[in-house]
Amino acid sequence: MQPFRLALSFLTIIPAGISQELDARAFGKSIKYFPVVGLIIGLVLIGLNAIIPAQLPGLAADMVLVIAVVIMTRSLHLDGLADTFDGLIGGRDKDHMLAIMKDSRVGSFGVVAIVAVIGLKLLLLSSVSAELKLGALISFPVLGRWSACYAMVTQSYAGSNGGIGASFMEEIGWRELLWSSVIALAITVLILKSFAILIVSIAWVFTILYTKVVNSKIGGMTGDTLGALIELTEVVVLFIVAVI
Repeated sequence: MQPFRLALSFLTIIPAGISQELDARAFGKSIKYFPVVGLIIGLVLIGLNAIIPAQLPGLAADMVLVIAVVIMTRSLHLDGLADTFDGLIGGRDKDHMLAIMKDSRVGSFGVVAIVAVIGLKLLLLSSVSAELKLGALISFPVLGRWSACYAMVTQSYAGSNGGIGASFMEEIGWRELLWSSVIALAITVLILKSFAILIVSIAWVFTILYTKVVNSKIGGMTGDTLGALIELTEVVVLFIVAVI
């Protein structure tokens, strides 16, 4: 269970008992459990949704859920989102883009990206019908993390120096992607039934388009662009569920 505990401790604030030093292979094997971690995040959101006072206005209640995701993930993916937008939009060329992404400071493009994604999640979640609300709370964290699995297997690492993204991508293979895809699809079908194939397909197409754009800019993926992909895929999934 070490790969699962590694995925859980990396993607969330939930303590998983990982203390010893791990090699790249352990990181690679852990990615098949990314959708399972998404399921755990979704179950926490469902629990919170059940105990939020009924008197709290809908928009405020949904804001609690959006903030809960930020807290549970330590803003890890939002940080990647900000760095990605700062780099891809503000950079002159590949090297400049990668240098901007490594800069700990957040630029104007990054701030706008964070505000836009949080705002969109809030508004879309509030637009989801009551009968699909629980399905939405599960599917968006599951498919968001699955999208990162797909990108890690199908793309190369773009950075010159190994980072967190490289640790996962060095020892990853198609077997891990297959397992993560089966898990993500099974969870989505179970909770969204007839809508599942449509939502998974759109999330997949978006992931392909996103990786093509990023690859054309910097020649592959980094930890930051993977985090941005998770955030953006979550928005796409919530949008589809909201308009169904």
